[in-house]
Amino acid sequence: MADTSTKNVLVRSKSERMDNRSRRNSIEFLTMSQTLQLKLDERRASQLSLIKRKIVSAENQLKKQKSEEVEEVSSIKRRLSDVDSVIDLHPDVDNPTPHTDVHHIPLRDLIQRFNTNIQNGLTTAQVNEKREEYGRNILTPPSSPGYIWMFTRQILIGFNGVLWLAALFAFLSYKPFGEPAPDPTNLGLGVVIILVILLNACFNFYQEVKSIKIVASFSKMIPEKAIVHRNGIEEEIMADELVPGDIVSIHMGDKVPADCRLITCEGLQVNNSDLTGESEPIRCTTKCTNLNYLESTNLIFYSSLVVQGSAEGIVISTGDKTVLGQVGKLTRGSGSSDITALHREINRFVLFIICAALTAIIAIWITWAAWLNVTQHGYISANGNVVNSIGMVIAFIPEGLPAAVTLVLTIVAKRMYKQRVLVKALATVETFNSVSMICTDKTGTLTLNQMTITHLLWGTTGEFSVPIEKNNVHDAGKSFKALLLGGCLCNNSENQLIQDNGDESLKKSQTKLVGEAADVALYRLCEENCSMNVENIRKSNLRLKVLPFNSKNKFMITANQLEGEQEQQKILITMKGAPEIVAHRCSTYQNDNGDILPFTNDVKQIMFNRQEESGKNGYRVIGMAQQTMKKEQYDLMMKRYKNTRKTHENKQEQVYEDLNGLPGENYCFIGMFTLVDPARPEVPNAILKARGAHIRIAMVTGDHPTTAAAIAKQVNILSQNISVDNGLDTFKLGENESGTPVLQLLRNGQIIDTHLPGKTTTLDLITNSATVKSVLKTTDNRKLNFLKRWWQTAKSYVADPSATKSRDKQKLIPYGVVVTGSDIQLMDDFMWDWVLSHKELVFARTSPEQKLRIVMECQCRGEVVAVTGDGTNDAPALKRADLGVAMQAGTEVSKEAGDMILLDNNFASIIQAIETGRLLSDNLKKVAIYLLPGGSWSEVIPVFFCVWLGIPLALSTFQAIIFCMLNDVFNALAMVSEKAEKDIMSRPPLIRHKGHLLDAKLLLHAYMIIGNLECFTAFFCYFSWYASQGIPLSSIFLTYNSYGKNPPINYTTDELTTINESGQSIYYVALCIMQFFNLMRQTAPYVRPVVSPGGVFHLLATALLLFSLYWSTT
Repeated sequence: MADTSTKNVLVRSKSERMDNRSRRNSIEFLTMSQTLQLKLDERRASQLSLIKRKIVSAENQLKKQKSEEVEEVSSIKRRLSDVDSVIDLHPDVDNPTPHTDVHHIPLRDLIQRFNTNIQNGLTTAQVNEKREEYGRNILTPPSSPGYIWMFTRQILIGFNGVLWLAALFAFLSYKPFGEPAPDPTNLGLGVVIILVILLNACFNFYQEVKSIKIVASFSKMIPEKAIVHRNGIEEEIMADELVPGDIVSIHMGDKVPADCRLITCEGLQVNNSDLTGESEPIRCTTKCTNLNYLESTNLIFYSSLVVQGSAEGIVISTGDKTVLGQVGKLTRGSGSSDITALHREINRFVLFIICAALTAIIAIWITWAAWLNVTQHGYISANGNVVNSIGMVIAFIPEGLPAAVTLVLTIVAKRMYKQRVLVKALATVETFNSVSMICTDKTGTLTLNQMTITHLLWGTTGEFSVPIEKNNVHDAGKSFKALLLGGCLCNNSENQLIQDNGDESLKKSQTKLVGEAADVALYRLCEENCSMNVENIRKSNLRLKVLPFNSKNKFMITANQLEGEQEQQKILITMKGAPEIVAHRCSTYQNDNGDILPFTNDVKQIMFNRQEESGKNGYRVIGMAQQTMKKEQYDLMMKRYKNTRKTHENKQEQVYEDLNGLPGENYCFIGMFTLVDPARPEVPNAILKARGAHIRIAMVTGDHPTTAAAIAKQVNILSQNISVDNGLDTFKLGENESGTPVLQLLRNGQIIDTHLPGKTTTLDLITNSATVKSVLKTTDNRKLNFLKRWWQTAKSYVADPSATKSRDKQKLIPYGVVVTGSDIQLMDDFMWDWVLSHKELVFARTSPEQKLRIVMECQCRGEVVAVTGDGTNDAPALKRADLGVAMQAGTEVSKEAGDMILLDNNFASIIQAIETGRLLSDNLKKVAIYLLPGGSWSEVIPVFFCVWLGIPLALSTFQAIIFCMLNDVFNALAMVSEKAEKDIMSRPPLIRHKGHLLDAKLLLHAYMIIGNLECFTAFFCYFSWYASQGIPLSSIFLTYNSYGKNPPINYTTDELTTINESGQSIYYVALCIMQFFNLMRQTAPYVRPVVSPGGVFHLLATALLLFSLYWSTT
């Protein structure tokens, strides 16, 4: 359809020259949309580049070779179809949609088209009218699996597939194998097996649907919001309420709520990786830079991530009309089909059971064919052996396991909700059981994220403590007033209108102070403690330019035109950020009296000492600097910046420090603010609990090292008995005696060793996201033949990834270490080994890139790493980590990158989640060790004894399946809700490639110890019944065909059948009682030694009980 439409346009272009340009724009938009779709599929990146160049080349020849271009474009379109499916966004290119020109038409025309107002936005009536026309700003979700498909899958997968074969053979045993005298028992057995399959499938289906609904309901708790201008008021609304024509404000860390054209732009950079896969940020402008709709920098698209700056824009498309809505459905699938560790454990269990059952079946058929049917012909017929084979299948399959797994995931979902944790895929909860290291942020996670200003420092001795007396504010000097003015102006916090979107009749609006924690603290200091009207001060001193704070620069700069300076028109430039960073850009300072003096090294050292002293007490310190200039000088500086930027943009390079045109040096250092963010009261105990579980906690923060160390000591990351008593390590760059630069390893400030930097291993920076893995895997598999591809795919369902198996943990030393971000670049492999060998770790002044490096280095040394993050730049670390933990208060990209979201931003919730993950693994092991002895081993041995030892069958196949379904299943389901054991958080984390749900230790315990004891106790009761009927063992064992005849027994055949049926019932009841005590035994931890004294005692007591019951009846 796309090819025909394109061809028609090119033919008509010969006679319609005036419309040629608009049609070409439509073709370009169509082509680039197709290109976007291919970019989303990383497997075709190389092919995409070649095809795109050919399309552009073909379109450039449109005027000269129109007829030739028709063939070329059509050929390329056919090749595109061969590479991947093509989405035709605008098949009707004769009538271009607003998409094709919204980026290059004059702004006034765009405003008129959408009937909006830049200053006041839309009115309520206009919003309602447009919502009726365009609908809500949401993407149509992909169709979820239908209930019929989900139920069918439950019927066929796992153990149920094997049971279907058993049911088939049961019916065949009835007819035709049972001819001429079919046994109705076999028919009943087949019906019962089918009922078991259907009941199991119904229960699993119900629990799966319930789990999906629970997770979906949790997801509704994290809605996206947008700041919009309506009715002349700026307010915060739900993003899905936006309509075309809305005027929206966008800031760093936000997710673009809809396709927008920019009206104003202040250093805005967006990341379009959701659309294009390119991680490099795009610098935005307010001007059209390309006739191609998707390449013009004055447009930003829904789901793009704002990594720097701020802007205002007009919404041009919403919901499915956005670019992402039309080609981005591939990026917003209904869920991931990844194979989690829990899936592999269950698959391994299924594989073992199938192999064990097949081995047993093969053994009895070989025995029957080679020996039994020859020497004891007629003892067991072929049809009887089929029934025995069905018994083997029934015996080995733990029917309660699939239902138990489904139910335990539902229980986990509810417990996670109570713990304020949202897990995207419940099966990933099992990963918590393996976590050995947590790299956590400080602010908002370990602390309350409620910054409060405590002191104002200036000069060498000037200081004010908060709260500040009002009289002192008026009597304060120049430096103090300059600090307060800077706190008002170099500040992005603001009061925003928050709507309560509940019942329309109860809809309310209220204002809320929003912004970064330090900005909010400064705002409240000026308003509440110093009686300043911040909003009036900002209106009087208009902001001209701003460089927002970012994690690389670690400072913020604003330019404001000062009040009352109309004649001289002076501009105040204010810088606020990390004191050591700000001080580096200053040449003068204000002393205690407000005089401007040179900023000498001695004064800097005094300032650093004051900062260090505050940091040791757990305070965060912010430095502030200012400079003033004339308006003419400022305008000249901005003009020079625009010319320089334009030059570098034309050269497609960036070789200068881009501070948005604002100066980067020659500031005057004004002073510092000290802030405190108190630790969450529950965090210290949570960290002690994690340490007891052999989990290391590493603080990774952007704060100063002394502040980070002080908070780390408060929350027990740096503990008294390790970091304080034994020593706190660090390192720095120095020189040896010969003047060679070396790294000096320090302990409590004393040099303990030196190291000459050497080799550094280059790590793979590809994140371990499921998409990248699957793409690489598919690409590699294309080179393999069918059998190898099939083998690799099948292996991935049961085998751990090779990357997991190759991890070897290093030995730890009982010391703490503090490392700064500036020193990380000096670290080689030896230094990483040395740093990460410490039991207690603090990384300070780190950037998101360094955080990612820390995670990767930890993983290389055998750690299973959980990482917390809340910023856009934390996404790579969250993706790379074994378990990404995002914060509810964080950006949308961090939430999407993480595996779980802390709805209360509380570190203690992570520890609770780890305990829940361990509980899940424990309960599944308890279910396995409960099901295998009675529901498996004790049902297999009677079949073997019947075939090999020639005794009557002690447990019929019908009784076996009833035992599995009525006795074991309900007890197993009760066991999954078992509470945690006392030692659950004192055990070391599970080593993935060594600790499995089904291992040799568990099998030995289940089969050889518990299984044999249950089985032979039941046999004791079974044979005791025969003895009470006057039938000795010598008349039972090795009798085969001659049972009841040689040696003779004074019973008829019917009487012997009745006696055996009674004996089978006794065996059944004995197993039930034994399994009851086995259930009681599971209250003890499974991690005891293989021969568990507590478990054996319970079972011996059961055996004695049955023995006494028997003798009391004889």
